[in-house]
Amino acid sequence: MPKDIMLNSSLGQSNVFHFPPPKRRKDEDSSADGSQFESANKGKRFPLKKPAGAILKKAGLEDTLYKDADVNSWRKFYLPNTVTMQVIGVVEGISCPCDQLILMTCEDQQVYAYDEEELHLVASSFKQLFDEGMEYPASKTYYKGEAFKEMTKKDWEQVWKSQVGRRLDEEHKKFVATRKPRLLDFMKHNQILKGC
Repeated sequence: MPKDIMLNSSLGQSNVFHFPPPKRRKDEDSSADGSQFESANKGKRFPLKKPAGAILKKAGLEDTLYKDADVNSWRKFYLPNTVTMQVIGVVEGISCPCDQLILMTCEDQQVYAYDEEELHLVASSFKQLFDEGMEYPASKTYYKGEAFKEMTKKDWEQVWKSQVGRRLDEEHKKFVATRKPRLLDFMKHNQILKGC
């Protein structure tokens, strides 16, 4: 069913945007909703029913303050399973602990908000987002590193044996080697001062 969204501008004029549901086969999932929403509505604003005053401004990652950020960490370090996340916009008009509250979706079709501290599950689907609004702060949140909390010692051994693990270990050794002389000088200097 098509959805009409009315926006009132500060000039008292109303703009009505027609937001049709994406067309797909019956056997097709709706994981493409995000990209269809992005391409069809970039730059448009959609009022959300909750929280009060919330407006979704459609934007891609390149249109946000995080355009130079490594969003791989969002998809790898917060959720229990690695997913492909897609930025769908920013939420304006509400209080949050960051400069921009970013909305994203992924294969599970749920909508997440990133506020520099946590990843919040704010809606179970696009339909819920537009019909009911979003829950922010959410009752279900994920912190950076939560994806690793259930890893066993054996899991970590596999990580360190992998190409990524070996590269990280090598980078760590190089980092320590470059800092070691300065650290030893600092420690030596502190030892001399303690003797005074």
